[in-house]
Amino acid sequence: MSNPLTVPSEEPRVLPAQLPVWLHPRTLVPVALALVAGIALLLWQYSKSEKARAESDLLLESKPGAQTWAQLIRDYPGQPATALAILESAADASSKKDFRQASSLYEKFTRDFPSHPLASAARFAQANQLSAAGDRAAAQTLYLRIMTTQPTDPFRSGSAVGLARIQIQENRPEAARQALNEIIAANTGSAFVSEARSLLESLPPPPLSQAPAK
Repeated sequence: MSNPLTVPSEEPRVLPAQLPVWLHPRTLVPVALALVAGIALLLWQYSKSEKARAESDLLLESKPGAQTWAQLIRDYPGQPATALAILESAADASSKKDFRQASSLYEKFTRDFPSHPLASAARFAQANQLSAAGDRAAAQTLYLRIMTTQPTDPFRSGSAVGLARIQIQENRPEAARQALNEIIAANTGSAFVSEARSLLESLPPPPLSQAPAK
């Protein structure tokens, strides 16, 4: 019996090496151009920001005053010097008893610089200016927002005092008593706590509880 013919195995086919799609010039060139353009834009924006910062700082240092503050607020938004200009303008408006203007400026500060170290102080000042302007509803809303902010706002105790003063003006001594008692019990260590105690002591005695029915 003859042996079957041996069939030679097929030789492997070696395919030519191919570049990945992302390495083709038609892909790489647009990507490279986009990266260069992006870097150039970032450098230009950084240079522009640094120039604006330097100009605004120099302006505030060389020509302090209401006109400079207004120019900074108008022409250099977002700059550290502009933050100070807004606060200075608000304090100036308050000293002139333009409480609504002062409130508006403090609101602008907290809106434009929400992460600024003085943002909490500006928000509390805004509430005080609203109260001084006679806008009790808006002031109470802001005081309550500060009192319930988490983490605890450093002006929580001051806001409780401000809220209690409005409640006393509205002939609501018991609501004021509750607000003051709560902030005193919280023992925040704030300088406003002593003011809260003094205000609490100035309130009329609470009404006598009715005797339970027999």
